[in-house]
Amino acid sequence: MKVGIALVPCCQTIQLMIEMQQKIISDNPLVPIWGNINNLPHLTLLQGRFHHPINWINLVYNLQDYWQKEKYLKEFQITQLEYKTPGWYFLKLNNEHIFYDLHNFIFTSVKNLIYVTGEDLKKDISSYTDLEKINYIKYGYRYIGSSFNPHFTLGRIIDNSINNRQSSWKRIIEFFATQNLIKIQQITIYQVGNYGSHAATLYSVNI
Repeated sequence: MKVGIALVPCCQTIQLMIEMQQKIISDNPLVPIWGNINNLPHLTLLQGRFHHPINWINLVYNLQDYWQKEKYLKEFQITQLEYKTPGWYFLKLNNEHIFYDLHNFIFTSVKNLIYVTGEDLKKDISSYTDLEKINYIKYGYRYIGSSFNPHFTLGRIIDNSINNRQSSWKRIIEFFATQNLIKIQQITIYQVGNYGSHAATLYSVNI
């Protein structure tokens, strides 16, 4: 089972993000579709397969302590819509240095426990950058170290012909960003589902 470590917004922000995505997918199909319980909107700090034993509860509390010690912000602004091959659309936030720090803290804590299976290595990674390929082959996840790319995944397009409709998406996202902040509430350990989704929460702690 693949496991992820993520930051998850408060319930109100989740609902507002779901409503925003629904406006976009009304005529622009994307996967996965966000939900209130499964497939939560989230910002992944790390993802992979991990050898046992690993104390997830200690890990989330250590990250919580680190966050509080550093006095990081909990509210963020969506700054842009980013396209990432092959077919992914990401929502980028301000103050990215916070997420880089948190990623490095987590990765340093667990990197020696990560492993990759033969099935993982069958994945087509031809569109990845050279460093992303190295990361994936070694750790089973492309966004590590200097290739870390903090984001909320808006979704992956099903039909490539809709790429020319980005302007309408941007208007929806820009309006959302002027009206709402992304309010982070939880650190979660989650089961990774299809398309990297936050399929189920295994452990969580409020920040």
